Amino acid sequence: MSPPAMAAEQLSTLDDTGCTWVINELPMPAGWSSGTVYNGDRHDSFAGSGVDADGRTRALVWHDGEVAVLDAPSGVGAVAQDVNSQGDVVGVVYGEDMSSRGVLWRDGQLIDLPTLTGGGFAVPTAINNAGLIVGYAAGEDTSHAVAWSAHSPQSIQDLGVVAGSAYLTDVSDQGTVVGWTETVGEFRQEAIAGTVREGLTTLPGPVPGTNSIARAAAGPYVVGSAVLTSGSGDLGGPVVWAPTGPRALPGNQATPYAVNGHGTVVGFDPDFGAVIWIGDQEQKLPTLAAGDTFSTAATVATDDDTAAGTSADAAGRSRPVTWSCTS
Repeated sequence: MSPPAMAAEQLSTLDDTGCTWVINELPMPAGWSSGTVYNGDRHDSFAGSGVDADGRTRALVWHDGEVAVLDAPSGVGAVAQDVNSQGDVVGVVYGEDMSSRGVLWRDGQLIDLPTLTGGGFAVPTAINNAGLIVGYAAGEDTSHAVAWSAHSPQSIQDLGVVAGSAYLTDVSDQGTVVGWTETVGEFRQEAIAGTVREGLTTLPGPVPGTNSIARAAAGPYVVGSAVLTSGSGDLGGPVVWAPTGPRALPGNQATPYAVNGHGTVVGFDPDFGAVIWIGDQEQKLPTLAAGDTFSTAATVATDDDTAAGTSADAAGRSRPVTWSCTS
């Protein structure tokens, strides 16, 4: 099922897939100036934020095409990072002094997520349908990969100490967690994946010994970026780790943000704006009418032949959108 939308704008077609992509603007609360989609449950719920009439950043959730504002303390900004199919939402609340804390919205309650002993902050980045929450938290000297549970949010689990810092960015419904480690000095980044129970391991990139990061996971797939030329200083390109191993996707310094359980990948390409990869083919996704192509990015790939993200309108304001495939 494709999420309902406010308006259909431009079309884009890829003959080899038989797909015509239609962009649809998601609703916003009256008087709000902008909105952004960050993540979703891979079906019909999306999490993000918007700027209200007072100029304050507020956490938003869209479900079945309708928008809801999540409560946060008065005078404080908030961002919703992810939502699962049960309606559990994770995000970050900002204080007036710009301090931040990780939170869970569950059953109408705002719950603070704990930090590590000696650390000053924790950032939840994703939640799956089982209630597993992942992210990163400050330790005494570095950032650690951590996990919480929506069913017992009063405790935090440190997923291990690495040389440098570790960041988790997504968790699949199968429990696969992904992210990357980062060391200082020579500045080394390595994509990681694993489970909370069995631990994390390094993902081999298409070119051994080069930097890589993992951003999202679904089914048997993981997507991210990697440097694709041995010994080079290039900025890297899009990569998908599939059951057959890692492979590079087309796109000059493109950034994949999400993948669905069928292996369809979405993201941003500096040459095209929002893009979708079906197999090894890259396709430009349409923008809102008169909108800036390069202010458009796809950040969610659903299992229902839709995508979601952000596109600028004619006034340059960020708007939450979905893309649906029609044959």
